[in-house]
Amino acid sequence: MKHVLLLISALFLLAGCALKHDIALVGFNTDGVLKGVFDEKDQIVTVTMEDGEILKGKYSSFDDDGTVTFGNTIGYSSGGRYRRGGSFGGIGMGINFGAESKKYALLTSETSSLKMEIAIMLRSWTKNGMGEATTNDGRVYKIQF
Repeated sequence: MKHVLLLISALFLLAGCALKHDIALVGFNTDGVLKGVFDEKDQIVTVTMEDGEILKGKYSSFDDDGTVTFGNTIGYSSGGRYRRGGSFGGIGMGINFGAESKKYALLTSETSSLKMEIAIMLRSWTKNGMGEATTNDGRVYKIQF
């Protein structure tokens, strides 16, 4: 049991190390690919447009970022009507390391009126995500990281 707790603690430390994620925004109605950074620590998304213009904004979470929950079950089954005797009993434990959380950001430029709306779904445990971004001039981008 001590080894299991040590392993779980080490996994939590490793999961907390990746607080910044590089993201790529692939043009859905354009050929462009934009580079960006999703910063979980400061809750900021930054995207660099094709012309070098930088859009930046703070994101909000729509729901819980996921929690670690523990549960256990106890079950018992005896032999059925057509089986010969015997019984089965068991105890199990399950661990859920979080769920998906939805993030929303409105990015703005300091040099122009360009804005971008981003919606991301982030898997709390693996830190993988996907989403979509739309600019106020009609460009649409798909996000996966």
